[in-house]
Amino acid sequence: MALAGPGAKKRLIAGTFHSLAYKQLSALSGKRPDIATDGERTAILTHILQQSGLEWKIEDAVAVIERLKTDFGSPPTDTVEGKLFAAYQESLQRNDRVDFQDLLRHAVDGMQRGTIAPYKFDALLVDEYQDVDSHQALWTALHARAGAAVSLVCDDDQSVYGFRSAMGLRGIEAFSNEFNPRQIVLGMNYRSKSEILAVADKVIRNNSERIVKDLVSHRGPGGTVSFSRHDDEYKEAVAAVESMSAAVRGGKSAAVLARTNRILDPIEAVCRSHNIKYHRAAGRSILDRPESALMGTLLELVQQTRTGGLDAVLGFTGIGSAELRTLHNKTSSVKDGERIKKKDLVAAGLGEDTAEKYHDLSKRLTEWRSLCVREFHSLILDGVFEWMMQWARTDQGKRAIRTTYDVLSRLNGPFSDRLEFLRRKNNEPAADAVILTTFHSSKGLEWDHTALIRLEETVIPDEGSSEAEERRLFYVALTRARHNMILSTAKKHPTSRFVVEAGFA
Repeated sequence: MALAGPGAKKRLIAGTFHSLAYKQLSALSGKRPDIATDGERTAILTHILQQSGLEWKIEDAVAVIERLKTDFGSPPTDTVEGKLFAAYQESLQRNDRVDFQDLLRHAVDGMQRGTIAPYKFDALLVDEYQDVDSHQALWTALHARAGAAVSLVCDDDQSVYGFRSAMGLRGIEAFSNEFNPRQIVLGMNYRSKSEILAVADKVIRNNSERIVKDLVSHRGPGGTVSFSRHDDEYKEAVAAVESMSAAVRGGKSAAVLARTNRILDPIEAVCRSHNIKYHRAAGRSILDRPESALMGTLLELVQQTRTGGLDAVLGFTGIGSAELRTLHNKTSSVKDGERIKKKDLVAAGLGEDTAEKYHDLSKRLTEWRSLCVREFHSLILDGVFEWMMQWARTDQGKRAIRTTYDVLSRLNGPFSDRLEFLRRKNNEPAADAVILTTFHSSKGLEWDHTALIRLEETVIPDEGSSEAEERRLFYVALTRARHNMILSTAKKHPTSRFVVEAGFA
């Protein structure tokens, strides 16, 4: 703004594709479009699925709608997907709503029909163009056709959103073929030392369909890259955390990067058990899951530092609210150490299954409390872990139980002390925190030191994505470090082919 002069602000418009499309639709109708909330979309799709008799999960229906909306036009109405799409759009219209994707679809459609005028841009700059989808690409092209001087800033090597219909090199080439723009290849990297950049360059050159670039480090030499293999993921996690926390203590920024959020669970467990400040920047902490809290409740009941909570623990086994109320009324007067017989529970109106679950847990509690008096904490933890795992219904729930167990088993002392340590708030953004994030979420960010973990064939490349896109994702992760980068694997799986391409094995 300072370079452009004091009058520039009135002549500049900045925004996302969707926010600019929103303004176009508002100008056309004279009112702002009402965008459906996630809750409204879920309610609409739930109703449609119930009415149509489709036994789909909501998330699958949402995925179908979003995929169809990246295409132009409407799907055939004689297909299941077409009928779902038509019913969904009709319901949005009846409720005077649009969804987020409709903003750009309607704006592009209006410009093509001539009912919406393109912005009267003299110049249009589009950043991260490798990430545009087909509607965003057409929105850009329509403004170029209307006379705007368009500049695209893009790096096809960092196109990692194919799962969101990003066009990548295909979109860049389509624009180039239509408008024949002057291409300026920028090979200067201002972030990474040359040693780090050299490793990244070795990997990305294995993608055949790309704009060739000669990468040059503005910072020059002086960086380090190392590779190591560890016996298991927890030993790998300890090594990564110790290295990155040492960097933070030395006044440097540091991050641990993984292909998926799930892989960060052991890293978080090590940070917690070692009392290292960290920030889980990608996804929610697995320790915030209800299963983690419930495991803490059960351990407090074992140690007898709390009296309430048994109802929630029993509910975890699948006992319904009505039977929980009956159980509570029947057992509330039972003294510690007393056992109520299964036949008495059944006589009170409980099912055989519920009576068995209550009887089994009561017996276990008695045994665990006896072990607690003798301070056999490891045996109790193992027992509680096994009991909870048998009732966990989802993979996320099992992950939460396992991670909570991993943290608590690495601590010492009574459960009350361990749980206090577990619940301590050390997962918050801070300058002296180690960042835990995914390869995708690291895009656009940088740190002095990075550790890239679980670089194995079963992890990266991921089977759900193309090898070329996975290689670009790895390239993004490789180029986040300024000075020092650690690459590592656990030995139980073969080392990723990308690590081999980088010159390590």
